[in-house]
Amino acid sequence: MKQVANWIAAIVLLSACGEDAATEQPMPAGGEAPALSCEQAQQTCACPDGTMSGLQVCDATTGLSPCNCPSSMPNDQGGAAGTGGAGGTGGMSAPTEATRVCAALEGTRECDARSYVSEEIPASVLFVVDRSGSMTCNPPPVQTVESCNTMPIAADPSKPSRWQITVGALKDALGGLENSNAAAGLSFFSVDNACGVDSTPSVGVNMVSGPHLMAMSSALDGIAPRGGTPIVGAVVLAYAHLHQEAMAKGNRYVVLLTDGEESCGFAGEEDDAEDLVAARQHLLQVEVQKAREANIRTFVIGAPGSEGARGFLSELAFAGGTARSPDCVHGDPDSETGDCHHDLTAAADFAQVLGEALGDITGQALGCEFATPNGVSRKINVQYTGTGEEAPTCLALDERPCSGGADGFQFAKHPDGTEDLSKVVLCGGACERVKSDPGIAIDVILGCQTVEVQ
Repeated sequence: MKQVANWIAAIVLLSACGEDAATEQPMPAGGEAPALSCEQAQQTCACPDGTMSGLQVCDATTGLSPCNCPSSMPNDQGGAAGTGGAGGTGGMSAPTEATRVCAALEGTRECDARSYVSEEIPASVLFVVDRSGSMTCNPPPVQTVESCNTMPIAADPSKPSRWQITVGALKDALGGLENSNAAAGLSFFSVDNACGVDSTPSVGVNMVSGPHLMAMSSALDGIAPRGGTPIVGAVVLAYAHLHQEAMAKGNRYVVLLTDGEESCGFAGEEDDAEDLVAARQHLLQVEVQKAREANIRTFVIGAPGSEGARGFLSELAFAGGTARSPDCVHGDPDSETGDCHHDLTAAADFAQVLGEALGDITGQALGCEFATPNGVSRKINVQYTGTGEEAPTCLALDERPCSGGADGFQFAKHPDGTEDLSKVVLCGGACERVKSDPGIAIDVILGCQTVEVQ
């Protein structure tokens, strides 16, 4: 789709965005899964050495007895990991009988623990990059935004332009995704030096390998800034592509990078103020919501030149599920005030802050999210076992914001802010530990009282 009017057809593609989103399992009354019951007269259980050498007896009145371990251990040490049932879905392995539980769960009474090895949820990231004519300008302080708006050419051709800085920062960010659990692609706007947008990215979303990095690097090197700023059309088509693309696995993200305001709208007329407002409203009130229902989140970077669009870009990030803080300024998309997005307009060093913003975004996209085996109960624990370590370490449930000092695990969130019990998110030092150790194992433990931050 090469003409601005044609992106409207993609709205039909997005109308079913929520249909293939993960189906939630029914929640029992009260929001908690039924308590695990013992169905056998006796069963094995884990002792403090992590082996399934203990024995629990089922009593019809009192339930499971404490775990009775061999005589080398005190008989009053309670049970841990039981045998469990069939393997879970969504990246979960079958429970392993010999899985060792972390110290806080060893010997726990009335604990029918079952351990599942959890795999990290992959990420698919489509970068939607503004290559409009104003990207030719130098960023401040070399060239003012006003000067660029008057004459969109570099004031000092010997200094890097907005576009050259953007290309370098994107190459660095994409290189940091190599050999990770992420897939990435590139889409540019405009594609026809006016208001054109394309339903097919310049580089499709694929796992970030050496050859794929070369393809994205070549695409960036082959682009010269020209044309308008069809933000709405480019973002809508990015949503449609991620929703339709089979390679876009796991958590899906659009990363919008722009140095301007919407200039095309539905009709492709920069002077039609009512049409531009209508296009922006449609994106914020309709398309972003459908994208969130399809597990597509939207990061937004506002480069120098986007000052007039702060309210719109802030609202797009907020509605897209990536607000930089819970109390960020949003709510008026027509204002020049808002900071839910990465607003780089006032930075003294555009290259530095753009690199930092892209690093923050890719770090969140890779985000330390792991699947849980049943998705209906809050009664879980999370533990990790580092490379070369024998004993696992417990992580505590920490419900403070990840960006607000949390250090442990918490449940992911649905678009409406409610808990998504099918995924846990690691925060703070817990996440950094996982990222720094490629051989680390993450286990989700069912059936025991959750260890919480004290």
